Amino acid sequence: MTTRRSIVLTISLLVLLQIAISPAFASDKEVVVLLGSLREAHITVNRGDHVTWRNASGEKAHMAFLQDPSATHPEVWIEGTVTVSFEQPGIYEYHVHQPHAKILHGRVTVK
Repeated sequence: MTTRRSIVLTISLLVLLQIAISPAFASDKEVVVLLGSLREAHITVNRGDHVTWRNASGEKAHMAFLQDPSATHPEVWIEGTVTVSFEQPGIYEYHVHQPHAKILHGRVTVK
């Protein structure tokens, strides 16, 4: 009976360890687009993390990266949310333009 408990405990610990180091559990950050401002415009994330831009301005917003982080989202319209995964370390400058507001600038630093 003790051996069986030890095996179950060992398997449980291995599963928990796998979950803890799995890239599926990457951190997620959020940038909120407001009318005329960005909440958390300059953020730092780890490689493999995701950043979501949530448009709470009530207007369409156009976002463009100066250096494309994923080769899939160089320029997008943010009407609800847009999520970008950052796989390569570096500094990614971006800007957000709203029709009735100034151009907003931000930066994602990936370690």
